[in-house]
Formats: sequence, C-alpha cells, structure tokens
Amino acid sequence: MKRNMRILDIDMDYFLKEIPIMISGNSTVRISDDDYLVWSKDEVIDFFENRLGLSKEIKIKEKIVTHHNEALYHWRKLVQEYRLSVPFEVVHIDSHADLGLGYPSWVFILDSLLSVPVEERIKIENYGDIFEKYYEPSIGDYLLFALAFRWISKLVYVCNPTDMGNDYVWMILKDGIESNDKIQLAYNKEMKAVEIASNTEKYYATAYREPEVNFEIVRRVEDVSYNGDFDYIIFYVSPNYTLAAADFIIDIMREYIMEE
Repeated sequence: MKRNMRILDIDMDYFLKEIPIMISGNSTVRISDDDYLVWSKDEVIDFFENRLGLSKEIKIKEKIVTHHNEALYHWRKLVQEYRLSVPFEVVHIDSHADLGLGYPSWVFILDSLLSVPVEERIKIENYGDIFEKYYEPSIGDYLLFALAFRWISKLVYVCNPTDMGNDYVWMILKDGIESNDKIQLAYNKEMKAVEIASNTEKYYATAYREPEVNFEIVRRVEDVSYNGDFDYIIFYVSPNYTLAAADFIIDIMREYIMEE
C-alpha cells in the first residue's frame, strides 16, 4: 500500500536550548544573542543525519521561508500543480505547535470556516467576500488552517526537548478530550465554539465532524527516528523567534536540499 506523501516542516527555533516567549506578528526583529543558547554545529548535523535520516547525497526538494504562514501558500501551489497529493503527513519540528493557541482564529475556523465547502476554504483571498469577520493564516495557526483544508492525514509534533508540547487548543482534539491522540475538528451550527468548555458533550454530540487526523507528540530527541523518507522539506527562519547566531543552521540545511 502506497503511503501518503510526507512533509518535513522544521522551524529553526527548535534548535534553541530555551523556548522563545510568544512574540506577536510577523516581525523580523531578531531576539538577543545574549538571551538564548543555540545547539552546536555538530548537534545540528547529528540531528539532521541520525535522527531525520537526511543525506547530502540524496537531496530533498525544499523551500526556505521567513514565516510559517508562507507554507500554506506554497503547499497550495504544489497541490494545484499536482506535485503534492492530499492528504499528506506533516512532521512538525518546532518549539511551538502552531495550532492556534493564543490566537482568535480557532474560533473563526470552528464557527465559520468549517461551515463552507472544502474547496472554498482554501481560497484565502476570498474570505472577505464570504465571511463578515475572518482571520487569515498567521505564524501561530497555519497548521490549524491546513487541518481545516483537509490537507493533513497525520501530524507529528516534535516539540522542543525542554517542553511538554501541550501548547495547542484542546477543543481541536476528538470529542474535546485532552488525552486523545486524534485531532478532529467539529462544527456545530447550533452552538458556538466558545461554548465547548461548558457544554463539551452536547457540542460534540450534535456537531458535524471533520475527518480524523492522527496526532503524535514526540518530546525527546532520542525518540525522533526517520530514514529521510520525506517528499518535501520546508524550513522556517522565524526571525522573531531566533537569533542571528543561529543562522549557520540555514547553511547546514542547504547541504541536504534542492531549493524550490
């Protein structure tokens, strides 16, 4: 049986030894070199080669971008050009889950975006014509939008090894159960998403459910184990969450990829 295509989705801030605090917007102002420590060159290479299975001889197609939300437009282009089949797997290596925690967009997605046909959801440029109030994908919720687009079949969140990886909105999990290992977005035309916390069972009992998505959190570097079988890589510089002293990682990354 042929596997779904797999994207390696990797943020440079994963390689910081402390998680950067939340910084709003798509700022390009770097964090201070004095406040954070970065993995060594040898540690980064070891992770790329021995944990992800990347090889300088067998290079993978990749795009290096500044901010996360650029990924959605890139993936959409690949899908439209029939170079990326949906649904696909995402291995998200990051200090942040980027599933909407701290962003109002999760309410917009559950209350409004899921109410329209899937083919309309991906037309981000048309949101202003469809919805009275809307949010476009941003750096901290782009994966939640990808889930609403029904692009993702499995999401593996490799969180920063100093963290537990629980920085997501639990209302996106199947039945709103925090311990669930599946994501299942749900739309209820009779209730609002903000009512889930106080009426969890009622909300999900009468909701229209999106397809289930397997969800796995990998917390330890030692548990990251891939053999390089990625169809695409997208690498984020995330300047507002990384320091200039970490930019050597970009050059290392380029040794393993063919840039799109």
